[in-house]
Amino acid sequence: MSLAHENVALTYKDKTMGYYLCLFLFLLIVHISSIFCFLLDDTLPQFATYGESLVLIGGNQADNNDEIYSTIVDMAGGRGVAKIGLIHAASADPQDSANFYHDIFIKRYGAAEANLIPIDINHISANSDPNVIQLIRQQTGFFFGGGDQYRVTQSFLLPDGSPSPALVAIMEMKRKGAVIAGTSAGTACHTDKVMIRGGVSWDALKNGAHDTENREYPNNLIYEKIGGIGLFHGYVLDSHFSERGREGRLIRLLWDTRRLSLGTNYALGVDENTALVITHDGTSQASGKVIGAAGVLLVDVSKAIVTQARYFSIHGVYLSYLTHGDQINLLTRAITFSPAKTSLAGHEKHKNAVTSSDIFGAGRFVQVATSIYDTRHHRVTYGTTKETNPTFKVTMSANGHDSEGWVERTHGANKISYKNLQIDITEV
Repeated sequence: MSLAHENVALTYKDKTMGYYLCLFLFLLIVHISSIFCFLLDDTLPQFATYGESLVLIGGNQADNNDEIYSTIVDMAGGRGVAKIGLIHAASADPQDSANFYHDIFIKRYGAAEANLIPIDINHISANSDPNVIQLIRQQTGFFFGGGDQYRVTQSFLLPDGSPSPALVAIMEMKRKGAVIAGTSAGTACHTDKVMIRGGVSWDALKNGAHDTENREYPNNLIYEKIGGIGLFHGYVLDSHFSERGREGRLIRLLWDTRRLSLGTNYALGVDENTALVITHDGTSQASGKVIGAAGVLLVDVSKAIVTQARYFSIHGVYLSYLTHGDQINLLTRAITFSPAKTSLAGHEKHKNAVTSSDIFGAGRFVQVATSIYDTRHHRVTYGTTKETNPTFKVTMSANGHDSEGWVERTHGANKISYKNLQIDITEV
C-alpha cells in the first residue's frame, strides 16, 4: 500500500471512530438527562391522567360499593399495584379502624398493600419520625377514615395551623399523583377553608356559627377557623349530608364565615354511600364527578342577602344537586349532567310538588327540592322546620331561566339532578 493510500485509510478509520465516539457521548448525555429529568419530575407516570386527585365519600359506604372502592384502588395504580396509606386519626380506635379497611382494600379490592400511618392524637410525635415519613413516601394513595374531623386537624396541624412534617410529605405525594380518599370525617377534614365540626340545622339557623363549643348548647354549629388540613381547595366540605338534614347548617356556616381569611361562598355536601371524584385539584381543569348511590349538593351564597329578623333570614342562596355521572367544573362551577340523563322539561311525571313540615328531617330536603322539577304545575314549593320558637320556612324556586332538572329513570328508580334552585329561609 502506498503512503497516500495508507493516509486515506487512517483518515477514514479516524473519522469512523470519531463518529461512533460522538454517537456514544450523545446517547450517554441523553440517558443521563433522562435520569435527571425523571428525578426532577413531580408526576409519577401512572398517575399523570388524574393530576392531583381526591375521592371524597359522604360516609356509611357499603362494603360492596365496588364503584367507590375500585375507583380508589384504580387511581392508586390498580389491583396488585396500589399501596394505600391508612390514616385513622379521626377514630377513637385507630388500630381497629385500620384493621377493618386493611381487609377491605387487600382482600376484596386487590390492593398490593394497606399500611397504617401511625399518627393520631395520641401519637403526634410520629409526625416527625423519619420512618413514618419514609412510609408515607412509599404509598400511592391514602385513605382517611371516619370519626371526628377535629381529631385529624389536632393530629396533623402544628399549633399555628401550619402542616406537620408528615402532612407536608402527604401533600408532596398528592402533588406527585397519589390519590387522597376519605369518608365522613375523613372527607370533611380536607378543606383548606373553615372546617365544620358539628351542629344541627335548626340550631345553626337560630344561633349562628361559633368557633368554640358551649356545653349548654350541644347542637350549636361549631367550626374550626384555622381550617382543615388543606388537601382540597376552595370549598367547605360536609358529609352524611342529605341523610342528616345538614343543608341549613352549611348555608349558615358559609354566610357567617364568608368574610374570614379562610371563608368562602361555596361548599359541597356529600351524601352517604356516594363520592365526589376530583381530578386536577388546584388547577383551571379541576373537576368533580359523582359516583355512588345518592348525590352531592353545591351551595352558593355569593348572591345571597340577609334581611332584618330576630334570628336569621336569608334570600338568594343557590343550590345545585348532582347525582351519578354528573360533573362539575370546580373553578367555574359549571355543571354537566350525565349522558345517561334527559331533561325533565316536558317529561314530568307528577302533577304537584311536595312540601314538608320537617324540612331538615332525613332526606326530606332532597325529596322536596327534586319534586319541583318532576311536576307539571309547580315551580315553587316549601318546607318548614319541625322545631318551633322559631319555626323556619324554606322556600324553593325553580323559576330562574337557568334552573333545570335532569333525570335518569332506570328500573323504576329516578335519579334526579338539578342546578340553580333558589332558596330563601325566613322565620315564620
